[in-house]
Amino acid sequence: MGLINRLFWKGIIVVLPVTLTIYLVLVILNKAESLFGNFIKGLIGAHYYIPGLGILVTVVLMIVVGILVSNFITGSVIRFFIFQFEKVPFFKAIYSPLRDLMSLFGGNAQNQMKKVVMVDFEKLGFRTIGLVTREEFDDLPSNTVANDTIAVYIPMSYMLGGFTAIMPRSAVVEVDIPVERAIKLAITGWIRADKNAL
Repeated sequence: MGLINRLFWKGIIVVLPVTLTIYLVLVILNKAESLFGNFIKGLIGAHYYIPGLGILVTVVLMIVVGILVSNFITGSVIRFFIFQFEKVPFFKAIYSPLRDLMSLFGGNAQNQMKKVVMVDFEKLGFRTIGLVTREEFDDLPSNTVANDTIAVYIPMSYMLGGFTAIMPRSAVVEVDIPVERAIKLAITGWIRADKNAL
């Protein structure tokens, strides 16, 4: 039974991540296809429709919106309407966190988590890994955040969330590893993967 159990878990280690990755990619592609697919079919006719046009149109549309936002005139108009949109209480509660989350992965250097640090909770007697999310607070009212402090996001193990700590810069030590590796270490509880598991 021990051998069967080990073989079963080796199979799970290989199959489950691959299956979930493929499933999520297919769901995203299917949503992108269905977003404009039916519209294009109605526009050009089902006989001329090529599967995948919905995905292509979605990608092109996102690029066009990116160009419009980057332009000074059209960007100002779009930002005006977004500002009005954010005034609606219910929509603001959903839109603002989603926008901030997307900005982390969208190449906005000002908002990206670029530094990995080891956070020293000296009084609690432990250290943990964290991601620097902010080093400047000049957009906040004066005296809101003390000088020489930074915002550090502390991810919790097994994707159970995390929290952000505003702490003195002296309480962290920069670690020379990629952000992706730091997140992986945090999520897996620092468990070292067995290279012979596959």
